[in-house]
Amino acid sequence: MNKKLFFATVALLVAVGTTACTSTYLIRGAGGTTCATVVRNLNESGQYRNVYNAWLSGYLTRYNYDRERKLGSGFEDQALIDTALIYCRQNPLANFDKAAEYVIQQLETKS
Repeated sequence: MNKKLFFATVALLVAVGTTACTSTYLIRGAGGTTCATVVRNLNESGQYRNVYNAWLSGYLTRYNYDRERKLGSGFEDQALIDTALIYCRQNPLANFDKAAEYVIQQLETKS
């Protein structure tokens, strides 16, 4: 995927993420994408992994900042996104932010 197409894809995900939300709070970026779309996108192109991984990393960073924690330390990005995908495959109608919450729950059980 060339850079122009990649950035156009990111812009589309941001637009979808901020308008398709069903939450009571605003979800910016890829977190507002439905899990069904996340799974489909990741099956189509590995470039999407960077987009979702970046969003998930930011979500986890904020979670840690708010709680003065280091949750996720020692885990590779691949393992975190794979955990989010487990949730998304089981909950295709949920938004990706719920998959991020699931990742945090799983990390909490391991800490």
